[in-house]
Amino acid sequence: MAKVHLTESSPTEVTLGHNVNSKDEVGKVLEQAKQGGAIITDPAHETFWGGYSDPDGHLWEVVWNPQWDTVE
Repeated sequence: MAKVHLTESSPTEVTLGHNVNSKDEVGKVLEQAKQGGAIITDPAHETFWGGYSDPDGHLWEVVWNPQWDTVE
């Protein structure tokens, strides 16, 4: 759940998924994004599937899942 208000659809809408190697890296990427002007719509948190993410202008999800192989 992205926790943003529903708006009219746009042909330029996109959501991005950014997989990282650790829970700590989620925080580091989010802090870099925030310093660059990003609006964090929902702070990073534990997920029901065992991962850790900041859910989904354009939405960008930063996620780590302990069940995945290391991202290179």
